[in-house]
This record gives sequence, C-alpha cells and structure tokens, in this order.
Amino acid sequence: MAVLNTRANDAPKTNFSFADRNLSVNGSSWLWAVTAVMGLTFLGFLAWTISRNKQPKTGHNTNNHHGKKTPQSDGFVDDNHTGVTSTTTSATGLTQERVFHYLFTIAAFIAFISYFTMASNLGNTPIRQYMNNGRDESQTRDVFYVRYIYYVTAWPLVLTAVLLLSGVSWATLLFVVALQEIWVVSWLCGALVSTSYKWGYFAFGVFAYIVLSYLLLTWGMKQSGYIRTKKTYTLFAGLLVVAWALYPIAWGLSEGSNKLSVTGENIFYGILDIVAIPVFGSLFLFLVSKRVGPEVARFTQTGRVHDNDGYSGHNSHLSNIGHSSGVNTGHSTGLTNNGNTTGLGHNNNDVNNGHHTGVNNGGLHNGHNQVSSGAPGIPGSHV
Repeated sequence: MAVLNTRANDAPKTNFSFADRNLSVNGSSWLWAVTAVMGLTFLGFLAWTISRNKQPKTGHNTNNHHGKKTPQSDGFVDDNHTGVTSTTTSATGLTQERVFHYLFTIAAFIAFISYFTMASNLGNTPIRQYMNNGRDESQTRDVFYVRYIYYVTAWPLVLTAVLLLSGVSWATLLFVVALQEIWVVSWLCGALVSTSYKWGYFAFGVFAYIVLSYLLLTWGMKQSGYIRTKKTYTLFAGLLVVAWALYPIAWGLSEGSNKLSVTGENIFYGILDIVAIPVFGSLFLFLVSKRVGPEVARFTQTGRVHDNDGYSGHNSHLSNIGHSSGVNTGHSTGLTNNGNTTGLGHNNNDVNNGHHTGVNNGGLHNGHNQVSSGAPGIPGSHV
C-alpha cells in the first residue's frame, strides 16, 4: 500500500518546462485520463474493425422490393420501378464493409499517441506572450504543437468518412480536406507567433473553416440526396460543423489571448477532442452500419482478387449494383437463385453464376442495350 501511495504523476517534473506558464500536475493528470479514453477508443474501434471481416454464412438479401423503407437503409427502394435501389442493403455487405472503421481506428490511434505525448509534458515549446502577461513582456507560455500534428493527421480521416456518405467527387473531397489542413496549419503558425500578427493566421484558419462548413452543408448535402443518404449525412455533417465551431473559442482563449492557463486550455481541448473522436466516431460507426448500404462505400468487401467463395451465393448480388442489376426496362428483371443473379437481357437463358458474364445467344448485346435504354438511375457526381 505504501508503494501505491508513493506513486504520483511526475511527468511535469521529469519532462521539465522552462516556460513561465506551463502544465500543472493536475493538468497532466487530466491529460492522462483523456489518453486512457483515446486508448480504449482505439482498441474498441480496432476490435470492431476486425470483427467485421467475418463473412456471414448466408446469401439472404434484405432488400425490400415494395417501395418500403428497409430497416438498414437511409432511403427508399424505387417506387417508380426504375430498378434503382441506391441504398438497399444486404447482411453480407453491411457486415464486411470496413472503410469507415479503418478511418476512425487510425484517427483514434493518432489521438492516443498525441495525448500520451501531451500528458507526458512533451511536444511543447515556450512562446513569448504579448497579451495578459501581467505587464511582463518576457512572459512565456507552453504551446503544444503536437496537438496540431494530431489535428492535421487525424481530422482529414474524420472528414473523409463524413464526405464518403455524401457521394461528392474525389476532387471535391480533396479540396475540402485541403481547406481543413490550411485551417490547422494556420492556427499552428499563429500559436507560434509572439506578436499581434498571430491573429492574422487565426483569421486565415477561421475563413478556411467557414468555407469548409459551407461546402459540407451545401454541396455535400445536395449530392447526398442523389444517393439517398441525405438524412444520415446531414446528421453527421451538422454535428461535425457544430463541434468544430467551438475550437476557435478554445484557441482564442488560450494560444491567442493567453487568457486561460495551460491547464485550463488542455481541459477545454480535451473535452472537445473526446466529443470529436470517441463520441462522434462511435455514433457514426453505429448508425452508418445500420442505415447505409454497402453500395454507397464499397471499398473493402472483395479485395483486389475476386474470390469465388466470396461471390458465389454470398456477394454476387453486390457486384451488379449500379451496373446492370440496378436497371431494367420491364423486360427481364433478373432472377436470383441462392444469391446468384441472372443476366439482365431480353433472353432469360442468360444466367451468370455471380461472375456477371451474361453471354448467351447475344445476351450480352441485349443486356447492354437494355441498360442504355433504361431509366437514368442515380445522377452522377455534380460536385
């Protein structure tokens, strides 16, 4: 028991800071608590990711073909019989898709490492402060630059996960991520400046955040309507914009005006970061797994090599989504047998075994014509 009593948080003493305003022992203890939260979040997301690699032994398709909302869909299947089922889902696809889990797992891992560094009173540097310095022009404050390394590497992953729900083009996604990077780097530059010019960098960052938020809530929302994910996308884009709106306040009170103590700064940022990764990420992964079909973000189900076992009787119905199985003109809608889909031509003898061959007595030619003369389906990316 005596040994336990002698154990104390000696990180601020071991990794001594020469700044006048530095991290207290209580502040370090708070950061260790956040580190534990980030570590548990990382391990939880990692286990969740690995568990989704297990393929269920079923070829059952949960699609609803009567224009009703499916239990695992943000939108509706087609009521006008155009053949477009943009967000219908399957048990196999939802169980196996892992792209969102990959993104949040890495983001949580980065957060874990970053908070370990800050709790250890590392990753900081003393910067002279010109405001609220007690009339001591030489007063210095510890600025944790490692926090900005965390934001510039982890936040793009969170932003990418949200934008994948919208269906925007890759060019738009990269543009929005670049704005987020400009935002964070601008604030890092401002935090390292010891004069009033720091507020210029703060303004650059706020402007980038405003443009980013505008794109999320306009272009992204519009595009998500085309792939029937608008409800889910709007929820998470809105939450992200609101959560990030508090960061300018934290910066202005800490690295900007030197109003908050270094410990108060880390408490403020720590609460925001817990909301941004563990809370937001858990809610995102849980709801997206329930609402969004695999055809919206089908990156990790098949791999680079097509596995016959993964297609025949299990995933074969997914391979045709958005190509020929999703479009028909009323001649032949395609019949399913144990998960294998018949070709969508005028000739009902065109049966493929999950490999989408569709060649029989000119069936491939007819199937092609049928797709081209069918309903326009889902509009392509507009942004």
